[in-house]
Amino acid sequence: MLDLLERIPPWLYIAVVAHLIILGTVAYLIFLERKVAAWVQDRIGPNRVGPWGLLQSVADGIKMLVKEDYRPAGADRVLFTVAPAIMMILIIMSIAVIPWGGVKQTTRDIEVRGVIESGEADALAISRANTPGTPENARLLEAARRQIPLGASIVAVTYTGHTTAPHAEQATVTYRYHFQVARLNIGVLFIIMVLALAVYGVVVGGWASNNKYSFLGGLRATAQMISYEIPLALSLLTIVIMFGTLELDEIVSRQAGHYWLGFIPAWNVFTQPLAFILFLVCIHAEANRAPFDLAEAEQELVGGYHTEYSSMRFGLFFLAEYAGMMTTSAVCVALFFGGWHLPGLGGSADPADPAVTTSLGLILLRCAVYFAKVMLMIGLFMWVRWSLPRFRFDQLMVLAWRSLVPFSLALLLGTALVLYWLGPGNANFVKNKVIDGQMGAALLIMNVVLLAAALGLSRLLPAGPPTNRRVPATSN
Repeated sequence: MLDLLERIPPWLYIAVVAHLIILGTVAYLIFLERKVAAWVQDRIGPNRVGPWGLLQSVADGIKMLVKEDYRPAGADRVLFTVAPAIMMILIIMSIAVIPWGGVKQTTRDIEVRGVIESGEADALAISRANTPGTPENARLLEAARRQIPLGASIVAVTYTGHTTAPHAEQATVTYRYHFQVARLNIGVLFIIMVLALAVYGVVVGGWASNNKYSFLGGLRATAQMISYEIPLALSLLTIVIMFGTLELDEIVSRQAGHYWLGFIPAWNVFTQPLAFILFLVCIHAEANRAPFDLAEAEQELVGGYHTEYSSMRFGLFFLAEYAGMMTTSAVCVALFFGGWHLPGLGGSADPADPAVTTSLGLILLRCAVYFAKVMLMIGLFMWVRWSLPRFRFDQLMVLAWRSLVPFSLALLLGTALVLYWLGPGNANFVKNKVIDGQMGAALLIMNVVLLAAALGLSRLLPAGPPTNRRVPATSN
């Protein structure tokens, strides 16, 4: 049984713990949202259920479970239930590629009795076992793979002991595994794909409700999400072309362990602040959060796409919104704020890769740092919601197509030109794809120049359609 437990892939434990923590946090994000609203509006907020109101989320969950599960007579029976499930499934999938804590390296002794064939001298067997390409070396590697957790990658195997006969008895294996559920080489692309599919849950829910307000909410959500996915993807591409990879863990590793002027962490938010602002605006729009909550505008559409939903079906839509905030915030932290990296938090076991560590405690501390950054981003979400008024729908479309899309294209082009001019002559960038101080300063200057040019050109461009023009009042 102990051997079986040791063979269980680490990602399974990480998946269970990560999902339990995230789903538990989502429940209390609703409580935090109500508290933030109360602080902004100079109220007290939930303070009756449990100490300081901490059990309010539990009470809300019980209420959702015991409420009447209402479904309109004309609603599509299957799609009406499938829609909220789509939202939750996609959010749970997107958590898989988040690099929570770097790479864990472990060294352990394994039993390899009988791997080295008899009839050879001890010295010859040891020599051949440590020579790449020999049959003995291949058998040692295979024996090591059978005794380490599934999915772990072997760094080194060393033959360390033998009996009186020349049979290998013991070896030391060093292996690594990434502290994330799934390490995909298309991690950024996977996130974009999942965010794009989330619109189906909103549209299907709006259409299946057989309600004109729900249907209009679904149509609004479709136009909004499709429009803002373009600048979202382009802002992501600025980071992708800087590092030449789609893997989120690689992007985090190349921000960690490097400093400008000896104390400024090499986080992308300092080299690409405009890309960060674009990404931040777009994830607000993708999550249908205020001031982009046109799909559920209560003053116009009663409740939008979930007008007809009640009980736990509505609860799933509600939870999916906050879980989506956590996922998009986690991606934002990985792309622009160094993920798990924190200045002064060392402990790397590999000088070439700051993500590798042999300490499980340090891995958990990194996860806590990552989680704290995500919570700060969610606090920004809530601050924006209770500070800014909602856009009109025409203003929403104008912002996306007349401002964000051309600006994100210009930012992508500017980043590519900086890398083209300075990249080949920068040995550190060519070899390790690390943005050093010189290239970071050039990218920051490019952002400033691009912002100044955009502000200047905005005064020369023709005005948009006069949708908000004044109409003279007629007199009797």
